[in-house]
Amino acid sequence: MAKLSFHLGFLSKTIISFAIIFLIFDLVILWIVIKPQLPSFQLNSALVSSLSTTTDAELTAAFDVAVNVRNPNPDLHVSYESVEVAVWFGHRTIASASVEPFWQVAGSETPVRARFGVERKPFPRGVVNGIGEQRGRGSVDFGVTLLARVRFWWGPIVRTRARSLTIECYPLHLVFPLNDYINNNNDTGRSIAPYDCYQV
Repeated sequence: MAKLSFHLGFLSKTIISFAIIFLIFDLVILWIVIKPQLPSFQLNSALVSSLSTTTDAELTAAFDVAVNVRNPNPDLHVSYESVEVAVWFGHRTIASASVEPFWQVAGSETPVRARFGVERKPFPRGVVNGIGEQRGRGSVDFGVTLLARVRFWWGPIVRTRARSLTIECYPLHLVFPLNDYINNNNDTGRSIAPYDCYQV
């Protein structure tokens, strides 16, 4: 009786071990077949308000950036563990902000919005003068960068390691009303069309 129990126990463990091995093998094959596609990013709108400069090379600006994130995978979910949005000019970061982590189900789109700015922050004179000169011509070419750490999920358990993504939206033409600039150096510029962003 004891010998029979031993054989049954050994058989049960063997069956369970093989079942686990086959399950892992199936999941690996499934993962290879699925092959995650990276999310796509489109900048829907960007706005800068209260833009002003001083003779001491100080800059004031408030930014409002809206991005649409699309998960192209029909079977994989995406978790965004961290997202940072930054606005820059001439390779110099002007301001940045973090976005709350979020979860994106397969095949869905998610709007992401960030509001942030600077007030009388000193910058190299070349940056401030460059913004002022472009502003005088009616538009400023800012750039937007998104830094994200993402994971792909198949079901609630199977996931990839965290991957870093760097997404850029440039050149981003923010257009200002020319008449307002003549009367006031403190006004608002807007993007005139959505921008497709790209991974770098």
